[in-house]
Amino acid sequence: MARPVKMPDGWYPRLFRGVVFPTLDALNRTNVSRYFRSLERSQWLPRADLQNLQNAKLTNILAWTRENSDFYSRFWREAAMERRAASAYPELDGLPIVTKADLRSAREQFPLASYRGRSYAIKTSGSTGEPMTYFRSAEQESMFWALRLRMWEWGGYVQGEPYLTLNLNPRSAWKKRLQDVLFRCSYHGFNANKHDVEAVLSALTKKRIKHLIGYASSLYLLSQAMNRLGVSNPGIEHILSTGDTLFPSYRHTIEETFGVGVVDYYGAGGEGFHLASQCEQRDRYHLHVENSVIEILKEGRPAAPGELGEVVVTQLDNRAMPLVRYATQDVAVPSEQRACACGRELPLLERIEGRVADIVIAPNGSALVVHFFTILFEHLSGIRLFQIIQAHQDRITARIVTTPDYAKATTEERIRRSVAEATESSLQVEFEYVNNILLSPSNKRRFVISVISPSFAERESETNGSSARADPESPLA
Repeated sequence: MARPVKMPDGWYPRLFRGVVFPTLDALNRTNVSRYFRSLERSQWLPRADLQNLQNAKLTNILAWTRENSDFYSRFWREAAMERRAASAYPELDGLPIVTKADLRSAREQFPLASYRGRSYAIKTSGSTGEPMTYFRSAEQESMFWALRLRMWEWGGYVQGEPYLTLNLNPRSAWKKRLQDVLFRCSYHGFNANKHDVEAVLSALTKKRIKHLIGYASSLYLLSQAMNRLGVSNPGIEHILSTGDTLFPSYRHTIEETFGVGVVDYYGAGGEGFHLASQCEQRDRYHLHVENSVIEILKEGRPAAPGELGEVVVTQLDNRAMPLVRYATQDVAVPSEQRACACGRELPLLERIEGRVADIVIAPNGSALVVHFFTILFEHLSGIRLFQIIQAHQDRITARIVTTPDYAKATTEERIRRSVAEATESSLQVEFEYVNNILLSPSNKRRFVISVISPSFAERESETNGSSARADPESPLA
């Protein structure tokens, strides 16, 4: 039985939902508000109805892809047996797993010529530092932001109420700044230096902000700084975490500092999907089956409940650049539990064990989270791969695989300047040029390796948390 939608309290949240949000949709040529209303209803559907909805959308996207994508038609026909995997979904059973490298080699074929709607090009370096451009259809773009708002709603957020987000992406474009004003979003880049902490605490207090959203590592570092300063919660009622792994120690520190539970969510901003998120119960992760098929595969078969496997995703609304059995390079554990105390019958993951995002600590106490480097290198040309190593307190090594258009002197100077500005010149940068960056034993390419961080051993051993890579930016960005 579908539950009635609770209307927000307060004049601006009501105005936002009824007027501002639809106006932003019109300006952006999206349908986020309509998709969000649909998701509010579908979250309470019985499991059989959710499965029927997902299966119908899966049939449609596979038919579209088969008929309109030369890349997939050839890939499905010619892929070797070792690339193929069994599936609990009959229509996906035996189809090969597609990787970012496969799609990069076919980049000229996307967006698909048959798709007549608007497409959105998203360039990302990802957490491995390998540049890639993804295309989202207008439908996928709308669903992406609608799902984010639903996830935020599960964490207590009310559209139109002021919130603060900790991020490192620049927000200089007038359109994004206007959206931040209308969403009542205070946006702060954050490296945990003294100025950042003071600015965030000042904004939380002066603007009476109730909702705090940010990368797990940034929330953790902010909490540590507040503890050192003896500062208590200035009024935050809800906290949402994403961006990197929410380790148990991170959660404990954040919740102890603020006296508020943390709701975590997981997705990929570049690829344009939100895969799973915690509800108000704050334990297991609900899968968002309205927009994707999420498979957990182990050795070419579906992983059993409680068994660790690779996360493979099929998007259901992206006709511009279909992602069918796409390897995320993250790992997760399916849940043995079918029912959640919240009453939603969306299927569950026990936990998500993704890439560990190390933190570089500078001698002055500033902390550079993984996304500091991701964003820095994303805007540099001539770099194919990179990796940051911290083996000494006062310096880091940037391992770089270059392309022919690499400008050594100017690029090194820009990297050194950015790191110096973020750490009050206390952290030096050395450069090492290599032909390749090897994968780790777990078959992953580590983006940041800090062997001196106090919590390094813990980060290597702890597994309960999320590697959520979705950006906590304002919706419709």
